[in-house]
Order: sequence, then C-alpha cells, then structure tokens
Amino acid sequence: MMKRTDTPQPNRIAEAVTAYHAELYRFAALRTGSRSDAEDIVQEAFLKLLTASGEIIHPRAYLYRCVANACCDLKRRRTFHEPLRPDQPQEDPDPALREEAERLAARLDHIPPEQAEVIRLHTFASLRFTEIAEVLDIPVTTVKSRFQYGIEKLRNWL
Repeated sequence: MMKRTDTPQPNRIAEAVTAYHAELYRFAALRTGSRSDAEDIVQEAFLKLLTASGEIIHPRAYLYRCVANACCDLKRRRTFHEPLRPDQPQEDPDPALREEAERLAARLDHIPPEQAEVIRLHTFASLRFTEIAEVLDIPVTTVKSRFQYGIEKLRNWL
C-alpha cells in the first residue's frame, strides 16, 4: 500500500521528475509501443503525484503503479474500440521501439498476466523485488515466485 504523510514537499516532485522520467518513459514505451502514448502516460503519472493529497512516501513505486495502470487502461480502451480504417491517419511510431514492444508482448502474452507484469517491472524497469512488491501491493515472496514461474514458462515456450 502506498503510504502518505500530511506534510507535502514540492521539491520532491521536481526530484522525482529528474530521477524517474527516463525509466518511466522507457517502461511505458515498451508497454505501449508508442512514443506519444508513453509520454502522455508518464506526464499523467507525474500530474497524479503532484495533485496527490499529502506526500507519497515511495514516489517511484507510486509512479510505476500509475504508469502500469495507465498502460493497461490504454490497452483495454484500444481493445474495445473499432480498429482504424486505412484512410484514417495513424501515428507513425519508432520502428525499433514498435518491434521491441511487439516481440516482448508476444512472448509475455503467453504467460499469466501477473507473472508478465513482474517480469516487465524487474527486467525493463529495473525494479528490485521489494520495490515491485510495493508497486503491486503484494508480498515479496509472491513477487519472487511469479518471476520464477514466469521465466520458467518463457524458457519452455522458447
């Protein structure tokens, strides 16, 4: 659970932007396959941090949870909308980024979503298991087992 205190510290938000923007952007870009979607999602996460009542004790965990939730929401919205017609303008994402995101998504779609999320957070966001436990609000032992089982399934799938 993300804990809050009663004392807001605006300087910590500026520090969080400086410290975490690049890694959050990369995490969102790998999840969405789109530069503009990733930038929007990261900006929204920082806005949530800025407007949160009180101080977030673990801003990195809070921001990763915001970004992960927003990526899931974006995927869900895209799933329920009709696909773009060929005559509609489409965003032209970075080809290398798109290819990496598609390859990752294809592999991680074959394992349970809980395991895939832990692997994404550990491998691509470079979060430690204790940080992932804070982000997902689950015990560290659960994080470790989800990671282990997910990696085993990926090995078997490959």
